[in-house]
Formats: sequence, structure tokens, C-alpha cells
Amino acid sequence: MSGIIGIVSEHNTVPDLLHSLQQMAQASHNSCGLVVHGRQGQTLSPSRLHRHRRAQRVSAWIEHMAQTSPHGLNGLQALVGMGHTGETAVHGPQTLQHALPHMSHGPDATLNSPARIAVVSVGQVQVSPALCDAMLERGYHVTRQCATKMLAHLIDATYQNDPVQAVRRALALISGAVAVGVMFHDQPQRLIAAHLGAPLWLSRHGHSTFVSSDHACLRHHTEQIIPLNEGNVVDIDGRQCRMTDSRGEPVACPTLLAEEAGISAVAAR
Repeated sequence: MSGIIGIVSEHNTVPDLLHSLQQMAQASHNSCGLVVHGRQGQTLSPSRLHRHRRAQRVSAWIEHMAQTSPHGLNGLQALVGMGHTGETAVHGPQTLQHALPHMSHGPDATLNSPARIAVVSVGQVQVSPALCDAMLERGYHVTRQCATKMLAHLIDATYQNDPVQAVRRALALISGAVAVGVMFHDQPQRLIAAHLGAPLWLSRHGHSTFVSSDHACLRHHTEQIIPLNEGNVVDIDGRQCRMTDSRGEPVACPTLLAEEAGISAVAAR
């Protein structure tokens, strides 16, 4: 089974991402990857979306990186990041191209165009041929065999400075049971997570907020784990956590309330 993890923290998320992927990785997995919004080492270059993917010896690679982090990824430092491990539908030389995270560089992108949207997902994303044709006409590089890549393009195309609304609009255009995590180039401290028909869990430990499709993975960090209701969208921005229901109405973020009240959150079963 595939898994996704997203972390927003006040410290470098790379080690926690790698350890979380290590918890979720299975022998059958043929791909994994992570994306963070940060910078390499001591460079003065602006923070941006960095992606690392692997399509062979996944478990061994994650274990090695987890043991050598944070320097195992060239000193990558980031306060926001996401990861994925699982099986792609494509095997062989093309596996890496289909490994998550997927990115959108916008319409009419070139090799030098910066990534604008990053997406990880579990479940089945289904996109109609008509929608694929419409995105091709708009200048997006669409791969019909890679629906999650298409989802990244849809979020980019519907984005108008409101990340939550962009994710909602894009999910309304697809079908299938899915849980997703989304990061935006121009929103360096935010992570958006949503789900339709696939489980998603939220937790908080210390100065870090976690969201994942795998509650066992979250237990590696904390026992306070909250299952999100169907259709919930979570907007994690630094230490702030905002949640809306399936109608877009604000609801209380239960993990933060549980932490402030000193009450144990609902234990995942």
C-alpha cells in the first residue's frame, strides 16, 4: 500500500520526512520521493521547491538517507515538506518519471521554468480525456498515463492566490478515492492536505504538525492522532492549522484543541 506524509515544523523537516518514509516503505514498493520548500546547505539562493525521487532499491535508499540525514541530501534545509512511497503502475526505465511527488511548472514551461506546484497522493486519480485535451490546449505538458501529474497542473491552472480554493476546485474536476498533499512555490510556509474517499490523519508533536495517509507512521512521532472527516481540507501554515469541511465551512482543528486542553486525541485503530 502506498503512503504519503506531510510535515510543517519550526525545525528542518528532512530528517523526519526520511524517517517517516522509512516507516511506510514496503519491500514491494518500486518508487519513493520527497519534496521540500527550502534551500541547499548555506547557499544564499531563494527558497524553492526541491524534489528527490528514487525508483530502485527504495527501502535501502530510504534507510541510508535516514541514517545520514540531514547531510545525506546535500545539506537540504526546509521547514515544510512532503513524501511518498509506493508502487507506480509503470515499471522499468520509465518508473522514475512516474514516481511521486509530481510537479507543475505551469503552461508553456521550459527546462528552466521553476516548479510552481508539488503534489503527493494515494488512491486513484481519474481524469477525463476531455479535460486532458483542454489542459493541452492551455499549454500544459500532460501525460495521460500520469493522473497525479495532471492533478498538479489542474491546481496550477485554478490557482488565484488562494491555495485551499485551488485544491478544492481541482479535486472537483477529477474522480476517484484519493488523499493528497499540496505545496505551492509562492507559499513557502504552507501545506494543504485534502481527501475524498481515502483516509487521512492529522497530528501534532512539539513544534511540528503532521498529516499522513498512514496513522502507524504518525505513531512514530506521537500518540495524538486525529482521523479527518470525509471532505476535510487542512491548511497548515507555520504553527497555525485551519480546517474546512466538505462545504468549505470552517471547523475547529481538533489536534490543536486537544493539545491546548491537555486531552488525549482520539487514538487511531
